[in-house]
Amino acid sequence: MDNHRGQWPIAGLLALLMLGELILMQGPRSAEALVWLLSVPPCIAAVASFKTRSLTIPVTVASIFVSSFVMRLFDVSLPTILSPLTIAETAACLVITAVVVREEPRRSATWSVGSLMVVSVFAAIVRDNWLSTSNSSEVLGSLVLGFLAVGTGLYFRARDTESGRLIAAAVTDAQKEERIALARELHDVVAHHVTGMLVQAQAALEVSDDDPRAAHRLLPGIVRSGTEALGAMRRMVGTLRQGESDVATTDLAADVISTVERTRELGFETRLRIDLPDDVAPELGRSVLRLVQESLTNVHKHAQSPTMIDVEISRTPQNALRVIVADDGQPHELNQGGYGLVGMRERVDLLGGLFSAGPRENGWQVLAELPLEGHK
Repeated sequence: MDNHRGQWPIAGLLALLMLGELILMQGPRSAEALVWLLSVPPCIAAVASFKTRSLTIPVTVASIFVSSFVMRLFDVSLPTILSPLTIAETAACLVITAVVVREEPRRSATWSVGSLMVVSVFAAIVRDNWLSTSNSSEVLGSLVLGFLAVGTGLYFRARDTESGRLIAAAVTDAQKEERIALARELHDVVAHHVTGMLVQAQAALEVSDDDPRAAHRLLPGIVRSGTEALGAMRRMVGTLRQGESDVATTDLAADVISTVERTRELGFETRLRIDLPDDVAPELGRSVLRLVQESLTNVHKHAQSPTMIDVEISRTPQNALRVIVADDGQPHELNQGGYGLVGMRERVDLLGGLFSAGPRENGWQVLAELPLEGHK
């Protein structure tokens, strides 16, 4: 009964039951044929109830009501099992009960099941004259079948509720992961370029009075950083609007060299040592690049008077990429980097690597090791 998968098997079962009733009649009279035909609408309503239930109960109640009068008027007797209704009608009512209990709101389901119970009692009185005869087996059988149908509906209702809760939780987790990824990318990429602009603008402001030409020489770097920040923002907007995947780096060495060069242009003496394997997966390379960018951004923002920044990317004997960014300046506070450190740690954790960041004997150091295996 998951979604509509049970619709056609149910339709086949009801058709077989109706065919069996027709065979048992052995050449039905016109009245019996009419009663048999009146059992068709409840069966159709049962099959249709998987998709729509607006007319299910009225059609079923009306059909049983009319067929009961026909059976009493023409003294028609059809085979029944544990119910005053015919076999096909009983099966149809059980299916409708289970579907309604599963799908409809509680109040609507209660009224629907109550209507089926009332018309069943009416059929029992009119067809079998339950008021004057004692037929405890049919009463007990009807109660058992009714409870089974309601129980089945409640079971599937509870399962649907739990499934909906799990899906909602999964969607919430996915949205949270997307927000974290976007926040990480925004912080690591855009903030990196904006920090460069800010540092260069501050330097230009400092020397503008004494050396206007020096200030003018800093303007191209500010423009370039602004252009790169704008490009990064556009890529992120494209990801949000169109689902475009973020472009991973295809030349890690060139991208790292470019990042270091921008740091040097800001006036920070920087040493770079790169020893990369022949091929680095683009996604792994992107994480390495972001680690370098964010570490250098932290130096720009938080280190006090650094005289040297060391950037080293090398392969370890354990088949991992080691990334070290260290400076000899004094950090403003122990937790320098704010969300940047959180983002870097998340990147490394997602790749199954190791990460540490903190003060050293003279300055601050970021160290990460990212496994190469499984990311080629």
